[in-house]
Amino acid sequence: MSERITIVELRNIQPNRLNPRLDINIERLNELTESIRNVGLVQPLVVRPVGDHYEVVVGERRYRACQQAGLEKVPVIIKDYSNDQVIELNLIENVQREDLSAVEKGKSCKLLMEKYPNRYPNVKVLGEKLGVSSTSIDAWLKLVSAPLEIQRMITPAEKIGVPRAKGKIDYDTAVSITRRIKEPERQIEVAREIAKRPIYRRTAREVIARVAKEPEKPVEKVIQEVVEAPYEMPFRLSHMKTILEGVKVQTSRKAIPDPKVKVGTIIHASVWEPHFADLRITSVERKRLGEFTEEDAKREGGYTLEEFKEVWKRIHGDWNENASVCVIRFERMK
Repeated sequence: MSERITIVELRNIQPNRLNPRLDINIERLNELTESIRNVGLVQPLVVRPVGDHYEVVVGERRYRACQQAGLEKVPVIIKDYSNDQVIELNLIENVQREDLSAVEKGKSCKLLMEKYPNRYPNVKVLGEKLGVSSTSIDAWLKLVSAPLEIQRMITPAEKIGVPRAKGKIDYDTAVSITRRIKEPERQIEVAREIAKRPIYRRTAREVIARVAKEPEKPVEKVIQEVVEAPYEMPFRLSHMKTILEGVKVQTSRKAIPDPKVKVGTIIHASVWEPHFADLRITSVERKRLGEFTEEDAKREGGYTLEEFKEVWKRIHGDWNENASVCVIRFERMK
């Protein structure tokens, strides 16, 4: 496949007529436009020659932002692609984009498996080729058949430290709703009520489980009961002894803490259920893993720093020193 990089007049480039994703987030497009006005187009468009013009293959949003920004010429990478290759490439790009919702990714996965069954015969093979877990793909595909109103509520992947927007739910919550609650009308009702409030994932899962067990109880009543109950923080069984002995006085989590986790509050430490200790939160802060000290490791359960790194890898898969985590310190209430 031939390839070359050059500068092309924007008027000689046309949008991608084969792009399976037709909707564009206007707010994000405007942000990108402003960035291009300030610093120019940093990443070239990928285009293919079609007749006497070029057609966007990868970078549809950047192309539109360049138009809005009033650019006359843009850097491009020119490649010869068939129509079939363009469709496949765009579907793969959609799955790997961070700013798309799980529903949009699920639709792209579904199309890849339907259009290219020989290359993507099942979820496992698709996941291996895309570098995505089959569990995630299963969840995305589940949401493709969810009620349309729920699909529209699902937010793109959240960034660490950025709260979920009001009126939105994360895709984990949406998947839990569709799996635990059978009636579409009830699913929509639960999603609406959760979207109204700053409820974090674990609390949302508890609400969904309670709603599934008590179908006659109003959703608002279930949420009130769950929200007012003491927060249950899950720990591994191996941590129970060190917490009860006062050795483990700190826990570090990737996720944003529940609003109930704040200095001075009493929470329940649990290994699933029931809770085995009451803990008083003494501090909550964000910290890079690379900034962890031997003292941090000791507070995590009497570990050395190297031992704690191995524990973290077993739980989370890798030790990324640039990753920002939530460090919660506590003391056991006697």
